[in-house]
Amino acid sequence: MKIRCGLIGFGTVGSGVYTLLQKHRTDIYKKTGVDIELVTICDVRDIKDTVNVPVTGSWQDVVNDASIDVVIELIGGIEPAKTIILSALNAGKSVVTANKKLLAESGDEIFAASQKAKGALAFEAAIGGGIPCVAALRNGLVGNAIQSVVGILNGTTNYILTRMAEDGMSFDEALKLAQAKGYAEADPTFDIEGFDAAHKIALLSMLAYNVRVSMQNIYIEGITKITSLDIKYANEMGYTIKLLGVSRMVDDKLDIRLQPVMIPFTHPLASVRNEFNAVMYNGDMTGAVTLYGKGAGSLPTASAVVSDIVSIAQKQNGIKDSVYIANDAQYLSSDDRMLRYYVRLHTEDRAGILSKISGVFASYNISIASVIQKEVNAPYVPLVITTHAASEAAMHKAKQDIEQFNFVNGQVMVIPIEDFNSTGE
Repeated sequence: MKIRCGLIGFGTVGSGVYTLLQKHRTDIYKKTGVDIELVTICDVRDIKDTVNVPVTGSWQDVVNDASIDVVIELIGGIEPAKTIILSALNAGKSVVTANKKLLAESGDEIFAASQKAKGALAFEAAIGGGIPCVAALRNGLVGNAIQSVVGILNGTTNYILTRMAEDGMSFDEALKLAQAKGYAEADPTFDIEGFDAAHKIALLSMLAYNVRVSMQNIYIEGITKITSLDIKYANEMGYTIKLLGVSRMVDDKLDIRLQPVMIPFTHPLASVRNEFNAVMYNGDMTGAVTLYGKGAGSLPTASAVVSDIVSIAQKQNGIKDSVYIANDAQYLSSDDRMLRYYVRLHTEDRAGILSKISGVFASYNISIASVIQKEVNAPYVPLVITTHAASEAAMHKAKQDIEQFNFVNGQVMVIPIEDFNSTGE
C-alpha cells in the first residue's frame, strides 16, 4: 500500500522525518506493507538544494493536492497550524501533527472535526517524542479505567535538575550547560516555566479521562526557583526533585497540576535522568505501567510521526481511531487537594522565631512533621520544615503570611512531597 504525504514545516522535526524516510523507507515497507512517499515539502525558507522532492512556500498547495493522502503539520503554534489541520480534514485528508500547544488549547474543536472527517487525526509526536504515550492510552490500555497519569514530560528541565543533583550546579549553571548541549533553546522560558509540560499533561488527561481540559485550570510552576540547597535537603530526606505533570480523578473531579515535586528514591520516576522523559499510567486492571525514553529531539519525534502515518495507512479500510470527549472536566479545588509539603526559608537565628512560624501553620490547621535547622555563619540561616498532609490553599496562605515577617529573608520555597502508594501511583 502506497501512502502519499505532504510535509508542512521543515524545521527540527520536519527535517528529521525527511531523513528517516530517506534512510528507512524500504525497511518500513518490508516490515509493514506501507510505502510512505513524501510528495511535497512546504517551508517558507529556500530548501530546494537540500532535498530531493518538490518544495513549495504555500501550505495550500499541499492541502489542495488531490493526490496527497496525509498532511504532516510540523510548524507548531496556533495559526496557521489550526487552519491547516482543519482545512486538511475538511478536504478528506488524514493529518499527523506534533503540535501539543494547539491540541492542548484547541483540541476539542480539532477532535470534533476529525470525528466528522473522512480522514484520521494522529498526534503521537505531540507528547513524548519517541515514547508511544498516545498509543499506550488509545490502544494498549483501552480496557482500563485510567486512575492517574504522572510524568516527567520535558527533557530540558529534567536535564537541568539532573545536573543540579549530580554535579552540584546552580540552576543558572545547569541551564547554560543545557543550552550549550542543545537541550535548551536560547529562550528557554516555555520549558523552564513549565508551559511545554503543562500542555502535555493537559492533552494526556483529555485522552485518559475523555474530558475537555482548560489550561486556565492547571496549576503551573516551573523550576526557576529550585536551588541546590533544596536538592541537598531533599537528598538527605530520601527524595529527589522532579518537574512532574500529575493528573488524577478524585471523586469525578480532575486533580491536575504541573510543578516541582519531591518523590522518593524508590519510585520508578526518580531514576529518570538527563534529557529522558517517562510517563506512568495507573489503570484499574493493569496497575502501574511506565513508559521511558527520549521525549524530544529530531529523530525520536520523527519516529513517532512515521509511526502515526503507518497506523493511519493500516486502518484506512477499518475502524477510525477518534478521540472521544464526553464533557468539560470538573476540577478539584485547592481547598480539597491534600499533600505533604517541604518548606524552606531563611530566617534570623534568634529565640521565638520558630514559635511564630509554628503559630502561622497552626492558624491554617497545618501540622508540622519535622524541623531541620543547621548552624551556618551567616546573617540568615536556612530553616526546613516538612508538614503532614495539608490543603494546598492553606499552605499558600501560610507561605504568604510567613513572608511578611521581618526576620524572614526572601521568598519561602514550598514543594509538595509525593510519597505515592504501593502501586507506584
